[in-house]
Amino acid sequence: MKPSLQLKGIALGAIASCAAFTLVFAVSKMFQPSSAAMHSVGDAPLPPAGGLLASQGYALFKLNCAHCHGLDARGDEGPDLHGVTKSDARIAFLIKNGSKGEMPKFGAKLSDADVRALIAFVRSLRD
Repeated sequence: MKPSLQLKGIALGAIASCAAFTLVFAVSKMFQPSSAAMHSVGDAPLPPAGGLLASQGYALFKLNCAHCHGLDARGDEGPDLHGVTKSDARIAFLIKNGSKGEMPKFGAKLSDADVRALIAFVRSLRD
């Protein structure tokens, strides 16, 4: 086989592989259940049905809070967040300033909008 034909075959194979991967990824998205229709999968809760702000809060929670409060927010190292009775202002203060020896400060990492989203997520948790 000539080198130029061999290179064309390799290029066509690579393009076909990329196209097949893209197609499989796109089709798999079609068969995933709606997050609003489900409440949990295994140990990890899906975004709450409390709206976009709570869903954004859930994404922030997974990245910043789940390692202590658990993926289901039922507590691990940190307390269970279901049925929290603290005011939104108190929750915001705790997120931003932490609690000495118990919770780190997130004020430098999270914006006010992020804190509001986390509060919306916590408020969406039901027992």
